[in-house]
Amino acid sequence: MRIFQYDEIVTPNVLDALKSEVEIMNTLMDRNAWIGLHDQPDNAIEQFILDSYDFHFADKCNGVVGFEWWIHVVEKSNHMLLFHADHDEHLRVTEDEMKYPMLGTCLYLDEDSNPTIFLDTQHTSKYEKQIEPFPPTNAVFSYADQGKFLVYDPTYIHGILPGVGKQITLWYDVWSYKPDNLQRVGVSRPIIERPTYKMKKIKEPVLYLGKTVSLDMDVHQRPITLKGPHGVQSMGSLWNVSQ
Repeated sequence: MRIFQYDEIVTPNVLDALKSEVEIMNTLMDRNAWIGLHDQPDNAIEQFILDSYDFHFADKCNGVVGFEWWIHVVEKSNHMLLFHADHDEHLRVTEDEMKYPMLGTCLYLDEDSNPTIFLDTQHTSKYEKQIEPFPPTNAVFSYADQGKFLVYDPTYIHGILPGVGKQITLWYDVWSYKPDNLQRVGVSRPIIERPTYKMKKIKEPVLYLGKTVSLDMDVHQRPITLKGPHGVQSMGSLWNVSQ
């Protein structure tokens, strides 16, 4: 599967400052936001997006115009991130057509034990209900570690099941065009210390060979039995579990 991670790409003090900014911004936002590739950042989050893209991806991506970004703060055991693929929501609603970003990313800002789950089931066309393979043949379980930076194919269906703690993550997608509904967040905040990015080795999912646990669930209103790692896993683990 086209998923990999970098461990702790910036220093702990920068991560702590960025986490504080994310928690503040989360109270001010009611929608996903946009930052163009050549825009001047208004806050530390936009600065991080532009800098991390430039450091990690600028020499690998062509035709990029900007970034859609959002925050997830999951605080209660009955909260979850519904399974979905990243897409142009405005186009889906207005034209009944699916289009996808070039790349998806997630920055973990705490060490909550509840994993982000990626199925190898993908949206494969402009039609929302066309997904394959189904049922999935593999699933990647990404466990948080503060500063872990996850990179993924945004057409993979992914989500977060209800957990027991608080999980804070910052996400951004890389787009080759600007979806019509996205605007700058319009919140100016002090720019924190400009981070020095660390060149880290790419870590790909490791095949999981341990004991598994099964869960019956629905994905796009279709039932599956999902197999995942049994018990508590090490922080930052990235497991590929055969289904």
